[in-house]
Amino acid sequence: MEHLLSNISRNLYVIPGGFFVTKLFRKFFTSPSKGENWRNFKFRGVAMKVDIAKQMGNAIYWRGAHDWAPIFVLEKFLKKGDTFIDVGANQGEYSLWAARKVGIDGRVVAFEPMQQLFDQLTENIRLNEAFHKSIIPVKLGLSDKKGEVILYSSADSNEGTNTIYNTEKFSIESGKIQLDTLDEQLKSLEITNVNFLKIDVEGAELQVLKGALNTLKKHRPIILLEINKDACIAGGYLPEDILALLKPFNYSFSKIGLRGSLSKVDELPDFCNILALPQ
Repeated sequence: MEHLLSNISRNLYVIPGGFFVTKLFRKFFTSPSKGENWRNFKFRGVAMKVDIAKQMGNAIYWRGAHDWAPIFVLEKFLKKGDTFIDVGANQGEYSLWAARKVGIDGRVVAFEPMQQLFDQLTENIRLNEAFHKSIIPVKLGLSDKKGEVILYSSADSNEGTNTIYNTEKFSIESGKIQLDTLDEQLKSLEITNVNFLKIDVEGAELQVLKGALNTLKKHRPIILLEINKDACIAGGYLPEDILALLKPFNYSFSKIGLRGSLSKVDELPDFCNILALPQ
């Protein structure tokens, strides 16, 4: 019954308000609070293995995506043959959707520094044979310089909020990770074209962009950014500093709303997804 309802639930993404039906289904199949609870599924040509005991894994299993708004944006702006860079790839959700859209002539480079999530990323790539030649997984964090730092996590079940900043909430050490700049990595990987750059790194977004100045100047990709004010402050800056860094490259900024709708950024909320479009 769970398999059937989850399949129905995932397809409700096409219906405005389908989220509320999905929420009802999930109430009937609560996952144990401790331990792992894995599920494999296939949806719209993308196969995934997720842990439904975790917040993101549960959302992906029941909804098809943990947040549909950015996925709608990817599907609108990515084209066949494009190169998509996924910084903070996590378990591979955006990378897989991007690979589906760019096709066999496109390229996806997925950066994920945490060993557990990188293993899940590579497993999800393995499950999608059609994407094997398109996706390059890289076990690395990106910043404004090469180095090594400690990664911190919290006690909650959200596997998408690991950070390099030690705060009251994020204080559990999850091991050391290696860092490099996007500019150097693209040179090393011989990536000669960048069309779309997605960055979700829990407060290190500004540092990633500082390490990608040559990429921004040369390729001027579309940029999808998750902005979390608390995470930015933990990183020693304000969200507005991100926009200030990008403005000299002649970008316009839109807030991503429901179903991928775009609205002009007048004032940044404490949490949002931003689309930066080169003019």
